[in-house]
Amino acid sequence: MTPAEHFKLACQCLVLDENQEQIKAVKQKFISEEVDLDYFIKLCSNHLVLPAIYLRLHNAGIVSLFTEEYANHLENIYLLNKKRNIDILAQINEISNQLSTKSINPIYLKGTANLIDNLYSDEGIRMIGDIDFLVKDEYYFKTVENLFLLNYENQHKTYEHPGTFKHFPRLFKKGVPADVEIHRIPVNIPFSKQFNTELLFSKKRAVKTINNCFVSADEHKLIHTFIHSQLSNKGYKYRIIGLRDLYDTYLLLKRVNYNEVLLQIEEKRKAKLFFHYTNHLFSNQPITDVFTKKFIARHRYFLNHPRVHLYYFWGLKLYELIIIRYLWQILKAPFQRSSFNHIYLRLKDPQWYKRHFEGVRHFFKG
Repeated sequence: MTPAEHFKLACQCLVLDENQEQIKAVKQKFISEEVDLDYFIKLCSNHLVLPAIYLRLHNAGIVSLFTEEYANHLENIYLLNKKRNIDILAQINEISNQLSTKSINPIYLKGTANLIDNLYSDEGIRMIGDIDFLVKDEYYFKTVENLFLLNYENQHKTYEHPGTFKHFPRLFKKGVPADVEIHRIPVNIPFSKQFNTELLFSKKRAVKTINNCFVSADEHKLIHTFIHSQLSNKGYKYRIIGLRDLYDTYLLLKRVNYNEVLLQIEEKRKAKLFFHYTNHLFSNQPITDVFTKKFIARHRYFLNHPRVHLYYFWGLKLYELIIIRYLWQILKAPFQRSSFNHIYLRLKDPQWYKRHFEGVRHFFKG
């Protein structure tokens, strides 16, 4: 099987609970050893869907085909992730209760929101990096102060005022599983003209199981997933589509009216490609649109030719680093005070150089 076929297989595995007829076909692929199990597990791990894959294969009786070592390894990852998510829910409860004492309503975002809104059939399915939540701008710094009262800390060096950021620098606390990002706007500034804080608060929904806990409407969750995956993280530009984002998108598409949601998105063409490809991967929806076919063909080509994709990715990254991050800032500095300060404050800080080169290394890792 090619890498693209392994990618498609992962999508099939994620929906085995919905398609009993497909279990036999998927099981046969593992029995016949068509699947490169090492590659498949690495793929699912890199895309942060391994706990979900394990649970679906376990419930379908397919994990029993694996060696005991593999089966135990996958089970341990699933159980550890489930425990972590339960601890994250307790963390959310603590934050929400603290903010309720100041009449601050947090809207939880992304994976955290999907978890507390029961998008997944099991608490152990979704791998979550951090807790993102949104507050109204007038409560932004007040919210930060309240998390400091809960013993959260921030050690991130900033050179601009945090009031200009999308979210406050990441907060952490010893003894809890997830760091916290407090947002004053839901997405990167270039994409927040229409998809803004006021919009999300206009249709926020309370989570009944947690006090003072809110999530955005399902259509807003879907739009946010698209913007985060394909625009903010530049998935469309880099030809990268994460399985975790695809699976979230698939589940959210089942909750909303697709055409109504599309009307609310500025980048309609890119959103259509992303949504059509999602439905094709998970439900075998036939593709008739020429642009979607080209989009899928490019993605499959880069999956099957990872070295070519790496050169393509590095080329774009170098352009962004040299032209946009360096040269453009330098050219603007004599005419724009904010650009001058951006450069000056960093260059005069001896600690910045080490952090910068570490950041560059991380930048090229994606």
